[in-house]
Amino acid sequence: MNELVFSTVLKELKTSWKDSIIADPDLIELLYDAVAEPAGLVNKEGDAITVSKGQASKIVNRQKGGNPLKAIRDHSSDKEVLDNIDTYFEINVVKRLLPGDEDDLIHRFMQIIEGDSLISLESKAEFQKIAQKNTLAKFLASVYLHSLKRDNVLLDKKFTGKGLEDYKRHPLSTIPIPQKPETYEQGYARALFDAYGQVENIMGFTEELLNIHPKYQQHFSEQRSYYFAAEAVRRGTRDIYSEESQFEILKEETYEGVKEVWEEQYKNGITRLRKVMTQASNTRVDRCWLSRDTDWIGNPQKKGVCHFLVNEKRLKGWVRDDDNI
Repeated sequence: MNELVFSTVLKELKTSWKDSIIADPDLIELLYDAVAEPAGLVNKEGDAITVSKGQASKIVNRQKGGNPLKAIRDHSSDKEVLDNIDTYFEINVVKRLLPGDEDDLIHRFMQIIEGDSLISLESKAEFQKIAQKNTLAKFLASVYLHSLKRDNVLLDKKFTGKGLEDYKRHPLSTIPIPQKPETYEQGYARALFDAYGQVENIMGFTEELLNIHPKYQQHFSEQRSYYFAAEAVRRGTRDIYSEESQFEILKEETYEGVKEVWEEQYKNGITRLRKVMTQASNTRVDRCWLSRDTDWIGNPQKKGVCHFLVNEKRLKGWVRDDDNI
């Protein structure tokens, strides 16, 4: 599973740690200190923050109650923390890694980052810029700070792991749509804004302009609902089995069903989007057994997958130079 959360950071650092064994509580405390020391955080007794074995186990295994300490998360963006964290990582983390293992550690983290659909394309590009041995401390510090802002806890597993029968008994949970688009929505949102701007002859159409273009405001809201319908499927497969292979198959089947329609020439990007969404609804995705054995995959989910494909640049937006508007 590709997801850059606190547990992932712990796992990858331990894999490259110079000391053959570092206890989970010790590593967590070391990472906490990167925030606690410059922010002046202490426990109730006024001492350095510590982590019990039980709490460390919850964090590592992503169990209920296993999020990083709230005070650490809340202060992770403090100026004092940001000013000092690269140096802290250079002294306390980088120097304790296995010599010669740095490139492998960077590679593993970048594979996770590239495969994490909740990380925006812009953030992925920023990670890529500093994913170098000579900026390793800055890279690892950025990875760590990003992980603190993510939910580290998986949903409770309510089933016994009996395969399809678990899915059949489990209704797909909906995801509340954030009031404002999150950073991981930027890719498909930008593609939609470009399509609106093309029709209205407005270069650099932005979210703020939706207020004076209510038809696009409604359209954008509908597209976000499709995206989060698909995201609910992705999270559902992840949270039950800690893997997303069926969602990956769903994306692949959808892409194969719509790519020729996307490649056709149209009047404008809005028309292309509508044609692709119609084709996505009509595309059979039987190779993804979720579509055969559950009621998780409907038209909203299929349409939402198209926005995932835009985020991943497999569908290169909706506006093209050969549009004959």
